[in-house]
Amino acid sequence: MSGDAEAFREAIIGASLELGQACGEDGVTMRAIASKLGTSATTLYTCFESKAAIMRELRIRGAQILGRALITGFSAESAGAGLIEGSRAFLRFARENPWLYGLLVGSEAPLAEVLTESQQAGVERLSLEVRAVFGARRLEAGAPGDSNESFVRWFTAMHGLAALLINRRFAAGSLLRVEDFEAFAARYIEAAVGCILPKQG
Repeated sequence: MSGDAEAFREAIIGASLELGQACGEDGVTMRAIASKLGTSATTLYTCFESKAAIMRELRIRGAQILGRALITGFSAESAGAGLIEGSRAFLRFARENPWLYGLLVGSEAPLAEVLTESQQAGVERLSLEVRAVFGARRLEAGAPGDSNESFVRWFTAMHGLAALLINRRFAAGSLLRVEDFEAFAARYIEAAVGCILPKQG
């Protein structure tokens, strides 16, 4: 793919993401994307055969961004610090990219059901890398139990907090309101990581 074609492809993805964040998936139409880019809808088909192909690419991009952020976070100077930083990275991604996060983990169809075989293989490689770094930090800390189950429990805990935050369940006047969300989130993450690491003394 030429540089111009690749740049246009990236512009389509960027415009689609902006539309999705502002209007949800219904707002991501070929006509709306083209209008945002100042071109015709027909030209979009030179890069993507359909809206579904664009949505698949958005989910892949989201998985890549989140996966790399987790790997970077987990790779902090010590096992405990790494697990905390990875948890913060998870929450930060969800907070900064609520629509994209929802597209990744909130859609009815999981990634494996909407991606092509080659796309799924790439996402699976990244997933295995994330799990490997997570597992290595657990092992380094001497944590007992099954690494995969531990990862699933950690992910579930982080997703629960992220989903409630995105859906504004901690806002003033809600049943789950908290006075200082940042302090609450820090304690929540420490507790979640504490369940992974071995008990002290």
